Parts: sequence; C-alpha cells; structure tokens
Amino acid sequence: MKNRFCVLIISLLPLFAKAQEEAKTTQLGFTVSPNLGWLSTPGSNSNEGDRSPRVGISYGVIADLGFARNYFFGTGFTLTRINSRDDISAENVTNKRINSLQYIEVPLTLKLKSNEGQMARFYGQFGLGTGIKVRATQDYEYRDTDGNTASGNNVNISDDTNIFRLSLIAGAGAEWNIGRNLNIQTGVTFNNGFTNAFTNDDSKNSYVALNLGVFF
Repeated sequence: MKNRFCVLIISLLPLFAKAQEEAKTTQLGFTVSPNLGWLSTPGSNSNEGDRSPRVGISYGVIADLGFARNYFFGTGFTLTRINSRDDISAENVTNKRINSLQYIEVPLTLKLKSNEGQMARFYGQFGLGTGIKVRATQDYEYRDTDGNTASGNNVNISDDTNIFRLSLIAGAGAEWNIGRNLNIQTGVTFNNGFTNAFTNDDSKNSYVALNLGVFF
C-alpha cells in the first residue's frame, strides 16, 4: 500500500510542478506614463488661487511578480515628475507659481488579473506608493499693488520640500498580447498623496496617470 502511494505521489509531481510554473510567473518591462498632477490642502480657504492640473511624466522599469494564479505583486522603479500650479491671490499680492517635483518611486501593490483571453487580460491594482525626492524646482511671477515685481525659472526649492512621499495607489487596465513573450499594458492609475509635499504648509501632491508599458 505504501509503495502504491509513493508511486502515485511521484507520478503527480510533474503535474504539481507544472501548476506551480503556470501559477507563479514573473513579468518585467518598461513604462512611460504621462500624468496630470495637482496640489490639494485640507481646509483650504478662498485666498488660494489657481490650482489647475499640470502635465507630468513617469518612466522606468515595472515588474509583476506572481505568487498564485491571477495574483501578483506589482512593483517597479520609476522616475516621476509631478507638476502642479499653486497661485496665491491676496488683496495686495499676486504670485503665480509652477512647481516641478521629481521622485524616485517604488510602488508596493497587489495586482489581480483575469484569466488570459485570446487578446487581453484585465487587471485591478491597489496598494502603497513610496517616493524619494531627487529634484524640486519652481517657476514664479510675483507682483504687488506697490509695483514690486519679481520672477524666476527653475528656482531650486529643495529646502522647502519634503524628502519622502507616501501615497495610495488605485488603478485598472488591460494587458494586450501581441506576441508569445510580448504584452502591451494600458491602464489608468490614481495616485493620491497623503504626506505633505512642502515643509511650510499642508499641501499634498497627487496625480492621475495613463499607464503605458511593455512586458517581455
């Protein structure tokens, strides 16, 4: 009886190995993702000026690490530029400011994918975004009612911005198979910052990104 059981186990090992190979897959690729970024401040007041979204960009390496069928750990290593407008409009002063903050970002997300179809498989993504600031600049135009004016381009504001950025990531999209080992990823991600971008106020920078990637 024991011998038969051992033979059965040995005969099933290739099937278990095949199932594990199918369930656990790793995908590596590259991404270039344009984004729309903005600033938000809890309890903001009417003195704030224009904070309309500004176009930014993110690019780098992405990875999906499978740990079970249809379940993946989504991460990567990207350079992300979040641009935002932060005008100040007061009774005697007008200050137009365009901020450009660049981060090295490493997302830590759970990615759920549908079964593979003939052309595509769909996914949902949720998790934490982590970032380290590498550059911070500002373009500004200052004017007051006394006739004083000032302006500057690419002014270094690193001392006025925080080094670390944490965010909440939520997204969805699809992977399109165009070859045996080649998939195109398209999707949309909402990256909601919940740490202060600047050291002197409670403004937080967030963005919505159009995800474009290639997995090999």
